[in-house]
Amino acid sequence: FTIELFDEQAPAHAANFLAYVDRGFYTGMVFHRVIEGFVVQGGGFTRQFRSKPLLEPVENESKNGLANSRGTLSAARTTDPHSATSQFYVNLSNNNSLNPRGDDWGYTVFGQVTEGMSVVDNIAALPTGAGGPFPTEVTDPLIAVTSMARVVEDRYPELSDAERHEALAGDIQAAINAGDNEAAATVFGEYRAACGELGPELLFSEARVLAELERNEAAVESLGEYLQVADNTSDTYLEALQLSRALAPGEAEARAAAAARLAEIAADCEFPSLPVVPDARNTTMEAMVAAQGEVQSYIEVSEELLLCLEEIVEDDDFVEEDQRLAIGAYNDAVQRQEDLAERWNTQRELFLESQE
Repeated sequence: FTIELFDEQAPAHAANFLAYVDRGFYTGMVFHRVIEGFVVQGGGFTRQFRSKPLLEPVENESKNGLANSRGTLSAARTTDPHSATSQFYVNLSNNNSLNPRGDDWGYTVFGQVTEGMSVVDNIAALPTGAGGPFPTEVTDPLIAVTSMARVVEDRYPELSDAERHEALAGDIQAAINAGDNEAAATVFGEYRAACGELGPELLFSEARVLAELERNEAAVESLGEYLQVADNTSDTYLEALQLSRALAPGEAEARAAAAARLAEIAADCEFPSLPVVPDARNTTMEAMVAAQGEVQSYIEVSEELLLCLEEIVEDDDFVEEDQRLAIGAYNDAVQRQEDLAERWNTQRELFLESQE
C-alpha cells in the first residue's frame, strides 16, 4: 500500500519515519498488534519478535489539527506522550479516543494511506492470537514487511508490472557492471518501490552495493533478509555472514547464534530447499511438469516441517526463547509456502496462456 506523509503538519514524525525507511529498518518487521475495526500496528518487532536499535524518540505533534480517522497513519507510543520511535499504526476506523483532548496529548497523525487500503483491511481480517511475547492480537499467518521505499517517478510507465521488474533488474545489473554503486542503489530503491521480488541473489547484490556506499544499516537489513531465504550451505551464505559481521558484529553474532540454536532444537525437523520455478516465457512442457513435481514435493515436506516445529512450540521442556525461535521458523516456512505457491501459479497460468 502507498502512504502520503504530512510533512508540513507533522514534520518531526515524517522525517523520523523516512529516516527509518531510508536505513531499511522496516524490512522484516511484522504487524504485531492487529485489532479489527481499530488499528493495524507494526514497526517494532522482527519475525522472531526481536527489536532493533532505535533512533531518538520524537516530540509529540498530535495537536496539529489532524484526526485519527480511517486510513490515517499515526505514531504508536507509550504512556509518555513524547516516546514515539519506529512503531506506527493505520487507523481502521475513526478513532476519536486517540485524538488530543484539552491539555492532554493524543497520538500523532503524520500520514495517510492513499492506495491499497484493502491490503490493510485484509491484514485486519486475519485471525489473531498469541505470538512471541504477546498473548493476543498477532495475526496467523504472521505478516511481515518485505520492502518499504520512497515512491519515485516510474521510468517505465508503459510496461506491465512483470516487465517493469525485469527492466529494473536489468538496470541494476548494468549499473553494477559499470561500477556505479550510486546508480545501482537508486534503482534498487525504485525496484523495491515497484514491489519487485527480491530473491537471494538480488538481496546479496543490494547489500554489497549499500556496503560499498557505507550505508551500513541498510546493508545489514538486506543481509538479514538474504540470510532468511538463502541456502545456508552455499559459499555466498558464508560470505554474507562475514559481511554482516563486519558491518554489525553484534547483530551478526546474534543471528548466527539464533540460527545455530534453531538447528540444535530442530535437529529432527527437515528444512526443504526451495525449488526453482521456471520462467514461463522460455521453458518447455517437460520443465514445467518437472517443476510441478518439485513444488508438490516441497509443500509436502514443508507441511511435515510445520508439524515438527509445532511440537517444539507446544513442548514445555523448551524455554521461551527456544519456542520463539520455533515460532519464527514456523512463520517463515508458511511464508515460503505462500510465496512459492504464488510464483508457481503465476508462471503456470502464463505458460498455459502461451500454449493456446
